[in-house]
Amino acid sequence: MKTITKTSLAALAGASVALLGTAAAAQTGGIATAQPDAAILSAKAFATANQTISTQFKTQLDQANTQQTALRNQIRTILDTNKDGQVSQAELQAGQAQGSALGNQVRAAETKAQPAIDALNAPALKAQAYALEQIAQKYDPALQAVVAAKKINLVLAPNAVQYAPAATDVTRDVIAEIDRSTPTVTTTAPANWQPSQDTVQLLQQYRQLVYVNEMRRQQAGPAGAAPAAAGTPAPAGSRNAPTGR
Repeated sequence: MKTITKTSLAALAGASVALLGTAAAAQTGGIATAQPDAAILSAKAFATANQTISTQFKTQLDQANTQQTALRNQIRTILDTNKDGQVSQAELQAGQAQGSALGNQVRAAETKAQPAIDALNAPALKAQAYALEQIAQKYDPALQAVVAAKKINLVLAPNAVQYAPAATDVTRDVIAEIDRSTPTVTTTAPANWQPSQDTVQLLQQYRQLVYVNEMRRQQAGPAGAAPAAAGTPAPAGSRNAPTGR
């Protein structure tokens, strides 16, 4: 599982902007497209919330990161069967082979260490989910404001359109309206609050973006480093994310 870190939360808070591409903010013939997930994840309030969370839960996140690093090192040691300080593709495949002794050792190490890491990450993840849910609730009013201002008659999801001019996308207008109406959100959830399933999916999507960005950073690291796949957590999954209602 991917461990969130202060870098993930703060420095990568704007990663979701990549979902938007370079489309101009306009509409064509009363018809427009908009991306709800990109608008919500790209809101300034979410970036600010991530910065707050990285400070608010610094101790837990640092501890989780330390334990995750220790787990990765342990897994690399298990997979590095020839003890040359690197994990080759062959060694990695041997560890991934169904029923292999190496694979069993890796899973045993993860089973032992991951629950404590997940517990340390849980408060920050809940705070992230709470921030996201508040912003998500502002999407429809923001979209309606853009529709009224631009006299739009129909708004479609981009994946429902085979072709549309770039000027049709009004996602950036919606983001601007969310930023205007909701500059900040709180990161302290009520004691018994649980996120909706939509919020869980949004959080997982964001963490996937963070994960991909981190993998690219690792792959661009010093030559000869162990492959990113060796002992690297899988993309954000349900076990790390808060559960839905």
